[in-house]
Amino acid sequence: MNIIFRICIIAMAIVSATSCKNNTQPKVLVFTEQDSKKVIEREISSWEFAKTRNLPALREVLADDYVGFFGTNIMHPNDVVKLFQNSIVRSYHLSNIRVQPVTDNVAIVYYELNQDIIDASGDTWTPHVASAATYVKRNGVWHTVFYQETVINN
Repeated sequence: MNIIFRICIIAMAIVSATSCKNNTQPKVLVFTEQDSKKVIEREISSWEFAKTRNLPALREVLADDYVGFFGTNIMHPNDVVKLFQNSIVRSYHLSNIRVQPVTDNVAIVYYELNQDIIDASGDTWTPHVASAATYVKRNGVWHTVFYQETVINN
């Protein structure tokens, strides 16, 4: 089984287990269409902030406990900011965007992504990837706490 799939399943199980209560009545999910739109908006804006190098705004989208998982590379918020500080995002395109609510305050957004990035060493990165980000609403604001992408072989 794919390691990223395992990590997502474990993360969802932990979030679900920690949100369980000893109620006999099932809790009605209050995650709204507006929440879904806001999560999508935040994810798209993170790419736009990277492209325009609005790094303070990009950093604000990332929770302090954010972790990005890129194969064997683990990145934290300052690593992401440094990466985009030293790279050029020429273009990006998100498609097939979907949101899966987990709780009222946790959601996973997943989509396909085409990106055209030149890294600090001048190498071009143009993969087609499957991406997923986990968002948590804290103090009324959605922040990403986890991101991963997997190259799609066409």
